[in-house]
Amino acid sequence: MTRPKKQISSSNFPLLHLVLVLFALGGVSRAEEPFPGAKTDYHGVTLHTVTVSGEKASVLVPNRAGLGRPWFLGASLYSASSASVAFMARTQIELVKRGFHVVVLPLGNAFGEPQATAKWNGLYQEMTAKYGLSQKVSLMGISEEGLSIARWAAENPAKVSCLYMDKAVWGFESRPGGRHDAGKGSPADLAAKLAPHHVAVVYVAGAKDDIVPVAENGAPMQAEYQKLGGIFKMILRENEGHHPHGLEDLAPVVDFLHYRTFGNPEPTVKGAAYGPHPKQVVDFWKAPSDAPTPLAVYIHGGGWMGGDRFSLTPIQPLLKAGISVASVGYRLISEADGVTPPVQAPLGDAARALQFLRSKAGEWNFRKDRVGSWGGSAGGCSILWLAFHKEMADPENADPVARESTRLLCAAVVGAQTSLDPVQMREWTPNIGYGGHAFGFKSFASFLENRAKIQPWIAEYSPYALADSTAPPIYLRYASAPDIGKEFKDPTHSANFGVKMHERLRELGVESELDFPGATEPRHRSGFEFLIDKLNAP
Repeated sequence: MTRPKKQISSSNFPLLHLVLVLFALGGVSRAEEPFPGAKTDYHGVTLHTVTVSGEKASVLVPNRAGLGRPWFLGASLYSASSASVAFMARTQIELVKRGFHVVVLPLGNAFGEPQATAKWNGLYQEMTAKYGLSQKVSLMGISEEGLSIARWAAENPAKVSCLYMDKAVWGFESRPGGRHDAGKGSPADLAAKLAPHHVAVVYVAGAKDDIVPVAENGAPMQAEYQKLGGIFKMILRENEGHHPHGLEDLAPVVDFLHYRTFGNPEPTVKGAAYGPHPKQVVDFWKAPSDAPTPLAVYIHGGGWMGGDRFSLTPIQPLLKAGISVASVGYRLISEADGVTPPVQAPLGDAARALQFLRSKAGEWNFRKDRVGSWGGSAGGCSILWLAFHKEMADPENADPVARESTRLLCAAVVGAQTSLDPVQMREWTPNIGYGGHAFGFKSFASFLENRAKIQPWIAEYSPYALADSTAPPIYLRYASAPDIGKEFKDPTHSANFGVKMHERLRELGVESELDFPGATEPRHRSGFEFLIDKLNAP
């Protein structure tokens, strides 16, 4: 069957298709050079010093880069030992822990002036072209640093995701060091350049700040942004002056930046707990509707070793289609705390989260019977496990959440591992080395050697082993074409997983679509198109 000519109309779908592929690969982008020089420790994170056009830049590098290699640019590496900026230092460190690179190039005293913003132009080119950081950058700064942040963003709005301005100057007429004519630009001028490009702003202000008065800076910018329909979050600290900078509670700023970096609004309900562990939480976005909506549930990838609930594919197409969205946080294998096998922790959490969400259906206005899911890589494997596993609801349980269903109406996955059987995986893709960690093995050789002993675990946790004729419709997407029995550059996300799963589902009479570059069979161009079609079906 070939693709129909008439598709759901949305110019965003090809881009989202690409984004889904990127997210499925756990943040792996094109090849990038490692940062040079000796590593130093900066409050528990790795610091590199990089020379760009004769200038020294500091780069805080995460242990595991976030999806798409997101990053922040600023003019200061803040000191955690200085009371005035310690919270800003904590913010930078928290961003690194969440997978962001933080890049700092000081600008001297030339804030907002052409020679200052020119320095950042060269730095941006170096970080994206040479080191493979995202083409979209976010910026952060305090006080006078706001002049450079706002003006560089206004000159490069298509390259910017977010601005974090903390008691920061927008206009030269309000510069603490005196009035200057260089680099003129009123809040109205800047807003007109930034808001149409959906550059999101979070601005922290002190109501008693007489150095950078909110009435001359944050307030007029907020008014102009809102007039243009832009995204502007004001956090007004009623009892603070110009110091300290930053917030003791990092979440209002860092969560906003994390969601907005990936093009998403803040959730309707944030961090609702479905279990005692800090990772056992869900976020929920309610689609505008008086009637109960369908629900699409995102489960992140990262090999069950990394990733987070914040970094999900841009969800506006789902919300616009009248589909509410949830994103699931879960315990990683390293956080399994004695759970055997370790993979039971992330998979069991996915099931419990789904039950918890259904328990909130009335309160959050969605339909229990129209719940689908999407995600990539290990998140996709988790979703297929849910899709194929027998019903796990316990109708007699005293816990009302445990009485809820774990079944899905449909599922769309990208780059997903469809088997956790080492023999099967090696037959499909000879250079595969993934999967042993799910069962506590440190090498694939040990995984293979102990296969017979863990056969009951494979039968319980491998999606391929669980699939039967009761499975819901499945959409499988991979970044390259399959070639059974051949080695792959990225064997962990090989389309061979998809081919074999697709064949099995077809044998079982289950509706399945397999998509990869050059494929002609799938009816849908993306996972979102598939979900919208299935979840909104009569």
